[in-house]
Amino acid sequence: MSTRITTVSASRGPSLRGLLAELWAYRSLVWAFSSRDLKIKYFQTIFGPLWIILTPLITVGVMTFVLGLMIKVPSDDLPYLVFYLVAIVPWLSFITVFTQTMTSLEAHGALLNKIYFPRLVIGASYAVNGAIDFLVGFAAAVAVAAAYGILTPQFLLAMPVLLAIQMAWALGLGYFLAPYNAQFRDVKHIVPLLIQLYYFACPILYAVSLAPAWAKWLYTVNPLASVITTYRSLLNGHPLDWTGLAWALVASFGMLAWGVAVFMRKEQEMVDVL
Repeated sequence: MSTRITTVSASRGPSLRGLLAELWAYRSLVWAFSSRDLKIKYFQTIFGPLWIILTPLITVGVMTFVLGLMIKVPSDDLPYLVFYLVAIVPWLSFITVFTQTMTSLEAHGALLNKIYFPRLVIGASYAVNGAIDFLVGFAAAVAVAAAYGILTPQFLLAMPVLLAIQMAWALGLGYFLAPYNAQFRDVKHIVPLLIQLYYFACPILYAVSLAPAWAKWLYTVNPLASVITTYRSLLNGHPLDWTGLAWALVASFGMLAWGVAVFMRKEQEMVDVL
């Protein structure tokens, strides 16, 4: 029976290759955390995992009735059900991964003080669950788009890249704020307000075409806005915006790298705080 020996040193930060190798070595722990959270989330519920698809469908149903049928918000020629579904599915997955990663150190404080394992593992497990939730919701969006006859191959092919952008953005923001949330309790009060602002800053309830010309650049620099607008654009048969996609990739993975760097630099200080 082999024994894994882990040496923790504060002399210098680990390399990217070292981080990836360590995460891979602890991949079974990622799955263990992921499985545990899924069981807790749906334990003693009548519908169980069906809530993964019921949550976005109910939300989109309300949006379609109020904003589509009653207020008649322009939807860029897309059916309202599709228009809102391809926006709310990425949003729900993003916000879940972001908020859970942000609170990961605080939520696992007792465990982190007892044993060593890479703290990044916790966020990675949240990303796995977020990806599962997204893929189930995305399958529903594909089915609805196909029923309306507007499903395109580009919509399906672009999904892995857009999912990577969405997850990198969520994890990057979550890792960046996690040590500050553990140290300063004000963060958990401020972030919900910022989330509300960010919700309206993303074109979830409306189309980007409704925004004034001076505000269009805000959607270009917002990776999640690029994800949502790309899904809608591809369903409308428009060509892929390579420039916007490239920027979203750079911004999201740049945020992930920055978030991980801050997280790794400050995680050792958190042992005395938690």
